[in-house]
Amino acid sequence: MENKTNNAGLQQVLGDSIQNLANVSLTAMKPIIEGMLTNMTAISKSVQEGGLPAIKIPQFKTDDCDCCPPKNTCPPHCIATINRCAMPGERIMVPFIVKNTCSHTKTYRIGVRELKDQDGNLAPFQPKLNKHAVTLDAGRSERVLMLIDLEKFTNGGVYTTEIVLREKEINQNICFTLMVDDCNAVTAEPQDEQKYLLRWQSWQSHYYCEPPKARITNTGTDIYTTHQADK
Repeated sequence: MENKTNNAGLQQVLGDSIQNLANVSLTAMKPIIEGMLTNMTAISKSVQEGGLPAIKIPQFKTDDCDCCPPKNTCPPHCIATINRCAMPGERIMVPFIVKNTCSHTKTYRIGVRELKDQDGNLAPFQPKLNKHAVTLDAGRSERVLMLIDLEKFTNGGVYTTEIVLREKEINQNICFTLMVDDCNAVTAEPQDEQKYLLRWQSWQSHYYCEPPKARITNTGTDIYTTHQADK
């Protein structure tokens, strides 16, 4: 008789615990259920008024490329441009920097195409590179030099070529234009020597130019001029 009483009490306790757990779960789920019902009501109303509303589905990015050109445009023919003006007879060094913007190590081969004028004729001297490949860690950069000897070039010529960077299959170019002219020349205009001999003085100013002075050297007499302002 006592066992039946204990079993009845245990069943009552378990029943009360399950009921309390159900009540707590319903209380926690009530806001979520009410929100779902509200959304369903709004969707039903929208369908009745003007059709099914647009549902935004989140897009998941699966492309892990971190240094690719934009998807909506084609890669440019030239990723960089160099314009240089130099005089005939110069020997110029054209520097450029190769940078790895990817997140892992890259090796790039480097070459240069034939330098030609606007009529397609080869230049008297072809460019030379000091490096033909670079291996760069992520975010690192390295300088490369291109040498051009303008000994046999003449004024007025315009020459173009492309420096090519290649990892595996795709050529990526640096467009280079060379203008041969006296653009960097410094013009010196000697004055009349008599101006260096003038010794002008007045009550307003005591400025005058020093005349040439003779200096005795081991190889003979050397003439030099000093420029001083005495005040």
